[in-house]
Amino acid sequence: MSASADCSGAENGLFFFGGYDPTYPRNSIIRKGWERCGFPVSECRVDTRLKVPVRYPALLWRHAHMKDSSRIIFVPDFRHKDVPLAWLIARCTGRKIIFDPLVSRYETRVLDRGDVRRGSVQAWHNRNLDRVSMKLPDLVLADTAAHARFFSDEFSVSIRKIRVLPLGFDESVFHESPLPPARASCSVLFYGSYLPLHGVDTIVDAAGFLRDAPVCFTLVGDGQTLAAAKARAVGSALRNITFRPPAPEPELQDLIEAADIVLGVFGTTPKAGLVVPNKVYQGLAVGRPVVTGDTPAMREFFENGVHLGTVPPGDARALARAIGSLAQDRATRERLARTGGAYVRAEFNSKRIAERLLGILTGERFL
Repeated sequence: MSASADCSGAENGLFFFGGYDPTYPRNSIIRKGWERCGFPVSECRVDTRLKVPVRYPALLWRHAHMKDSSRIIFVPDFRHKDVPLAWLIARCTGRKIIFDPLVSRYETRVLDRGDVRRGSVQAWHNRNLDRVSMKLPDLVLADTAAHARFFSDEFSVSIRKIRVLPLGFDESVFHESPLPPARASCSVLFYGSYLPLHGVDTIVDAAGFLRDAPVCFTLVGDGQTLAAAKARAVGSALRNITFRPPAPEPELQDLIEAADIVLGVFGTTPKAGLVVPNKVYQGLAVGRPVVTGDTPAMREFFENGVHLGTVPPGDARALARAIGSLAQDRATRERLARTGGAYVRAEFNSKRIAERLLGILTGERFL
């Protein structure tokens, strides 16, 4: 649904609320897209590092000194603990509240990262935060239908109050670029925060299967599984992998441009099957063939062999075969880059994401 004259004015603005990071891709895409649709965006924001005993008073003080006529309070990703305060303000001011969690704390800390033990007090605490933060709002957003079902089943949230809004990409950062010219070695890029869902061990093992092929891997980022990935590469005496430190988002365009193939995620944790990560949208937007794990979430938006390539999660041999085949077949790389890129740039740019959100809000009569 496109923005139209019957949904204009300051009252149709989004009022971002909480201790969130405005530069995080999900937030940036929604904010920019909403403004590109002609609607205002305002915010009541404090430093993400402030703890609740300090953050709540700071948010209340800022809110008390603001004049805003937006009908909707929008609590961005990861701000589960800010939902109760936003809910209280919404009820006192007659506004609707939308929460865009992006992930659940329980699935991240217990099911994916494993830094909280199942059945522990901390596990209960994180599950309870998810449950409360998703039951209080008038509407909850999920990036995939698989994620929406997980939220509903795991935290007893009515599926009727969850709506799907895919991640998309920021076209002011990521733009189409022609494939690199033919060269002796095919360059394969992965970037990310080395979460278990990324399945970097599978990427390293795939590099091992391709050690004698004209394929080189560049892995960019830092995080939980980086040390293990480096140790795995060293233990296998791999010389076709280069590890690089994290790069800020504005530099990712150049990294993607330099690559022949971009990798998505290959983990086998429950979370891996629920998400379509930023890197998939971004790589396709730049015009690079993407290879990623075949998951229910990925199949919601992309078709294997048409928009990108998929392999079974955790299957290093299958990933090596897919990469090796693409490395030898420039025509297929060009076709996937062309069809996948055109599709993503048309359907998942920031304005299109905002139009999807507008359709959700008007359908719910929030606007």
